Amino acid sequence: MRASLRRNSQLGLLLVLFAISVGRPSLLAAAQETGAGEQVADFTFTDFGGKQHRLSDYSGSYVLLDFWATWCGPCVKEVPVLKKAGELYQERGLQILGMNSDQKVEKAREFVQKNQIPWLQSAPQSTRQIIHGPLQVKWYPTMILLNPQHKILFVSGNGQPILTGRKLLKKLDELLPSAAIP
Repeated sequence: MRASLRRNSQLGLLLVLFAISVGRPSLLAAAQETGAGEQVADFTFTDFGGKQHRLSDYSGSYVLLDFWATWCGPCVKEVPVLKKAGELYQERGLQILGMNSDQKVEKAREFVQKNQIPWLQSAPQSTRQIIHGPLQVKWYPTMILLNPQHKILFVSGNGQPILTGRKLLKKLDELLPSAAIP
């Protein structure tokens, strides 16, 4: 009786896992969609104030795309680290672009103001077009570092190992060029 029950439970679990895998891409497939070395096509996004921007506006800079939302605890926890990264690496060519995915821009705007986040933020509607279009971001937090020609240097999250805190700062320090000597 127990063996039969266990076999039925295992079979049920396999059926559930199969149904889930048919309904959505595997972790491996998601990790392969956006990876190091890939060229990111230019895209347009609208900031919280309604102004349009293009990724190409940041040609010549290293761009850290931070896909986040206020409902994402790990995303919120990384804000101080990202502020530190901005301070440390701006002179080395780093620009951070926030790609917000909240349902309402007002909630995100309040969070950004309250936490004095200085970098540009993409409005949620624009971010949704990007995550379902060129970059296929499926998990939060996800950070994607682009070189000045907009090739991906690394992906943190989205099926790849997540770099947070000191690990993120160390990775940025390794990849960004030394500051130019005046």
